[in-house]
Amino acid sequence: MAKPAPQPPEIIEVETRTVSCDGGGGALGHPRIYMNLSVDGKAECGYCDRLFVLKPGLKLFDAH
Repeated sequence: MAKPAPQPPEIIEVETRTVSCDGGGGALGHPRIYMNLSVDGKAECGYCDRLFVLKPGLKLFDAH
């Protein structure tokens, strides 16, 4: 029996340079961490692989 294909990471569009992630699963989540978007407008959670990306049309200096 073949293994199911891995699920792609959840992608969350953001408007700020600093983001936080707690896994979103309540008791099934992970400790809350804070990340800064990189110069390419992305940050990936080391716990759950969620990918935070800057909303299209925004630039990092536009973000608050």
